[in-house]
Amino acid sequence: MNPARQSDATALAFALFAATTMIAQQVAGKATRDALFLSNFDVTDLPKVVIAAAIASMTGVLIMSRLLSRFSPAALMPVVFGISALLFTGEWVLLDYQPGVASIVLYLHMAVFGAILISGFWSIINERFDPHSAKQRVARIAAAAAFGGVLGGLLAARVAALLDVRTMLLVLSGLHGICLVAVRGIGTPTRVIQSDHDVKTRSAFTVIANTRYLQWMAVLMVLVAVMAALVDYAFKAEASARYQDSESLIAFFATFYASVGLLGFVLQTLLGRRVLQHFGIGATIAILPAVIAVFGSIGAALTHLWSMVLLRGGHAMFFNSFFRTAFELLYTPLPPHKKRPTKSIIDVASDRLGDLIGSGLILLLLLLLPDLPTALIAACAVMTALLALYVVSRLNTGYISQLAHSLRKGVVRIEEDDIMDATTRQILAETDRWSEREFLQSRIDSMLDHQDETTAAGETGAEDDAARFARAVAGLDSGDANRIRYALSSTVMDIHLTPWIIPLLENDEVVQDVRTELRWLTPRIIGQLTDALLDPDIPLLARQRLPGVLEVSHNPRVINGLMLGMMDESFNIRFSCARALGRMRSRNTSLLVPREQVFSAIHRELDVSTDTWEGHDLELQPEETTDDATVDLHFNRGLEHVFTLLALTLDPDAVHISRQAVFSTDANLRGTALEYLENVLPADLYNKLLDHLGASDEGRKGLRSLSEIVNELKSVVQHRIQ
Repeated sequence: MNPARQSDATALAFALFAATTMIAQQVAGKATRDALFLSNFDVTDLPKVVIAAAIASMTGVLIMSRLLSRFSPAALMPVVFGISALLFTGEWVLLDYQPGVASIVLYLHMAVFGAILISGFWSIINERFDPHSAKQRVARIAAAAAFGGVLGGLLAARVAALLDVRTMLLVLSGLHGICLVAVRGIGTPTRVIQSDHDVKTRSAFTVIANTRYLQWMAVLMVLVAVMAALVDYAFKAEASARYQDSESLIAFFATFYASVGLLGFVLQTLLGRRVLQHFGIGATIAILPAVIAVFGSIGAALTHLWSMVLLRGGHAMFFNSFFRTAFELLYTPLPPHKKRPTKSIIDVASDRLGDLIGSGLILLLLLLLPDLPTALIAACAVMTALLALYVVSRLNTGYISQLAHSLRKGVVRIEEDDIMDATTRQILAETDRWSEREFLQSRIDSMLDHQDETTAAGETGAEDDAARFARAVAGLDSGDANRIRYALSSTVMDIHLTPWIIPLLENDEVVQDVRTELRWLTPRIIGQLTDALLDPDIPLLARQRLPGVLEVSHNPRVINGLMLGMMDESFNIRFSCARALGRMRSRNTSLLVPREQVFSAIHRELDVSTDTWEGHDLELQPEETTDDATVDLHFNRGLEHVFTLLALTLDPDAVHISRQAVFSTDANLRGTALEYLENVLPADLYNKLLDHLGASDEGRKGLRSLSEIVNELKSVVQHRIQ
């Protein structure tokens, strides 16, 4: 096995084990924490300790953010797991002497360390693996975490039944000790991304304040935390009214957490990857607030323990599976120097701010309504969920934009020598305004010189218009370059000569003169030029050069004509039309090209056989080949054409860089490019493109067996674009 891949496999094994153990510990810890607190205090005291825990947690986040600016998550998180293990041992000692104090300390401990440890763990994951493969591995790690929730609930129930709650604290300490070892085994990133010093030296809050994408992420996390606080209170209020002693409470909570953990594991295993791949990140994130809106409405209408179990269970199942998996992927476009300091702020500080808002709202309602009905809390959760759905819709758009931005300036870094996209480099002298003006001025000068010569010879007015027209036609049909140029410079030249001028585009000697003359006439002969473009009886090379004539006008009829040309039977014509539209769009970014028609054209290109695809290179005339001296063996004209089409409706810079990056040996660069393409293309189109890219099927939007993926990976030729 390839050593690098073996390293990834080993890291993934440790990550799966660490995720299972970490979430098992957290679920068992929550059951223990809730049981101890509710057996020592009334449920109305819950918002107070939640507020205190939120403040303590936010302080911890600020410290962690500073530390993550100096140390990598892989180096820091094992130390934090070790400190947490020692704290559980201290609480085990304190519980014998001060059970009330111990229950509060445990609550604060779980609040401060729980979210920080999970956030830090996921930071290690999305730095250890490249963005494209991270999507696949994250789904498996999330499934392992969901399975850990099942084990944690079962563990808490068994320990409470066989021993006591105090012994559970030692078990929790041991589990974090195991996490310490497992997290160290994940290892460090295999690729070091150079930091931007200006960004790195700014505070996390400054980075968030200057990045709209991060702001939406923080707002969403706050709203989700408010939902969690409201749902949790409603659930525990009904549970504490039913059960009184600590043993009954821990048995109930342990059974509840084990059950929802099992259901969450089944959901994540059977549907997690499918939902993410088929519906995307935005829809996957939206499932959680949608579930809260539905189940909360049921709870508000029918307030019983079972309806609150349904509401709280829905939150637990979908938060730790679908939501967490998709939300973590929102970080993949961000470079480490932005992600490290801000991730703990968004994951933990925003979460704790949501706790403060949610608990503050509950305290306010308790002040106004001492006998606070649980139905009102459920209704508040529903309203928060609806607001969260709106934020998700905004965030999904921001995710794709951030991916495109990272391709240009952040995560994706391409050396200058690697840049070779023909579409960008094909904005040549013929579309350069200065050189165009210079050439046209020379044509005007030659016409004036010819007029002077004919005047001196006494020829002016000697011929009627018909005779001059006939002489112009004879000159155009002569095949002699000098006579053709003379005819083109004739004062009789008008749109009626267009049928004789267009075929001359295949004549290399006079093509520049012919192209320029037609460009003068283009606004008046769009229909004739379009008809000639689609006419198979016109010489192919002449048709192939017509898009370069049409592109001087941005008339909608020109765009329609070029779009028709992109569906022509000849690949040469399709290729030239797409490039002409690309040059037009580069000059006028507001130019609109119909997306559906472009995608239809791409489908046509990708549906051809391998032999036809490879034959595209042989069809092209020298005029239309790239001006690059060297061409990567992976990249033929068919693939170049497809990426030219993509750039017509997507971010051109991101598409052009993606074109190079998909064959890069830099895994992070290639992964980010594939991640971008996967999120901006329909699933079927993306899958077809992967076939022609020869890229790994690991990210395919569809169901493929592991053996198929491995076989496909073995067939990929590893080359870096030179």
